[in-house]
Amino acid sequence: MSGAKGDGGQSTVEYLVVLVAFVSMLAALGAVWHAASDGALVEGAVRAASHGLGEGVTIGFMQDFVAY
Repeated sequence: MSGAKGDGGQSTVEYLVVLVAFVSMLAALGAVWHAASDGALVEGAVRAASHGLGEGVTIGFMQDFVAY
């Protein structure tokens, strides 16, 4: 039995809101999974690094030291 007049569909709306939030979370996790499997996350991390891996330890250390 519903309380006030006109709130009979509230549980349906709440279910729909939770369902949409859950499906959007699954879609976001799928997008992250796809980016990780393609190597896009690793490429972004390498581009954002302050020094490259092929430059040697001394040059990379000096760039970190001077940059900070």
